[in-house]
Amino acid sequence: MLVVGIDTSIEKGIVFLGQPEGILTKRVIDPYTSSGKLLPLFDALLKERELEPESLKGIIVNLGPGSFTGLRIGVSLAKSLAFVLKIPLVGVSAFDSWVFSSSAQGILCPLRRAHSSRVYGAFYRKDKKMMTRLGDYFFLSFKRILKKSREFSPPRVSFLISNESWLNEADFSLSTFPERIIPEETLLKFGIHRLTKGESDDISSLTPLYVAPPKIGLSK
Repeated sequence: MLVVGIDTSIEKGIVFLGQPEGILTKRVIDPYTSSGKLLPLFDALLKERELEPESLKGIIVNLGPGSFTGLRIGVSLAKSLAFVLKIPLVGVSAFDSWVFSSSAQGILCPLRRAHSSRVYGAFYRKDKKMMTRLGDYFFLSFKRILKKSREFSPPRVSFLISNESWLNEADFSLSTFPERIIPEETLLKFGIHRLTKGESDDISSLTPLYVAPPKIGLSK
């Protein structure tokens, strides 16, 4: 099953081709250039592998949380491709894919740096058979997130993040992170999981996951 994955939720977006075995090839999108470079980079990936768009069997797009404008661009392209190629589209919450792909169990809290000194996150409960989100996604200061995490004690909350630089600035023990998350790999894994189950999303109603208002106009 050959699929294309699109993640424009972060400053440097990613578009990739993948199969159940893993990512075949990918391109990184320079900051603030998704609207102009996303489609050309997608074409470049196909040419690199000498493939036609008709070779694709599905589209996986990150719904967020993340960049307001980036998400809108990525989801719009994914919906357009799915409509033109008549192939299934699955929209994936980044945090759902992180928790699904993690080997950790118990209470998990994926975190992603947002803006205005705040962080996107959510609490989940996961065991071998099921994962359940415990409430809404949030956009809070890291201090408030740590305070909320203590409400689950015991058990201890395991935090998931996607890069080491963010980890080095966080004021808590490394032992609270069960593993380092690679977002594009988790997006592919969870998206393939949904596609192989025969799941897909309605093109007309699929929308980005906007957890916070746009950065422009926010008060400090």
